[in-house]
Amino acid sequence: MAIQVCVRCGEKTAKMEACGYCNRMLCRNCVKSCRKPSRTERLCICKDCWSKMETRKKYKAVEKKVEEEFEPRDFGRPRGRRRF
Repeated sequence: MAIQVCVRCGEKTAKMEACGYCNRMLCRNCVKSCRKPSRTERLCICKDCWSKMETRKKYKAVEKKVEEEFEPRDFGRPRGRRRF
């Protein structure tokens, strides 16, 4: 990974996150909160966007997407070691 510079604070870091609302590349210290609405999607909000009530309400309104209901498999025998 290449070393990049944070747009908000100017810190050099290898782990950058993109804010989902202002689309700036930020370091971990400038990110206020992150969510995973689905397995592959990661939504982050920076400290500047967190202070704006409109973007904070949008972030809080995002709910976790349920991909699909799954049925647990039954193999007919208990798992683990048998104890007598």
